[in-house]
Amino acid sequence: MIPKMTNPLSVEHLLRVREIYRTLRHEREDLFGGLPFSMSWLRIRYLKRGSIRTMASASFDPPTLSIHRDAFDYNHPIVLRGLIHHELIHFILGPDVGHSRLFSTCEREWCEWDDYRYHRGKFVRLIEEHARSAGRLHRYECPNCFIVLLRTREMKPESACSECCESFNDGVWSESYILRCAD
Repeated sequence: MIPKMTNPLSVEHLLRVREIYRTLRHEREDLFGGLPFSMSWLRIRYLKRGSIRTMASASFDPPTLSIHRDAFDYNHPIVLRGLIHHELIHFILGPDVGHSRLFSTCEREWCEWDDYRYHRGKFVRLIEEHARSAGRLHRYECPNCFIVLLRTREMKPESACSECCESFNDGVWSESYILRCAD
């Protein structure tokens, strides 16, 4: 028995996803032509509310596409199209391929790749900004290499930059590399 799905899409959003699926299947027939015409093989839902790091995901048992709900309201439709395109590649290549070289090649061969990549970056930054202003995302910076780390949970006060500890202190924790909270 298949468990009840949580966070199902609204009818309006489901219709948009179905239209994008049909369009992508037609545009990239070389890649998606083997997928069924109907989306009845695939469960579609929203990601958990408040997701920051994940914009979409594909799970295989049962086949489920999860999409960030804010992608439906973003000011450029390429973000939603690109997220669906990305996850459909996962379904085509299977669960063991991940983000391999083959996956990257398939994704970058899409004629809208550059536009999607640009707008996806803007979308991610917007999600992060909203999460930071709501106190759900914490920003840390290394005083040595200035790398910025974003975390959904606060780090312990004595957390240090692992890169700098490895590179400059033989992997041993050092007070010199304690991360500064940059909220």
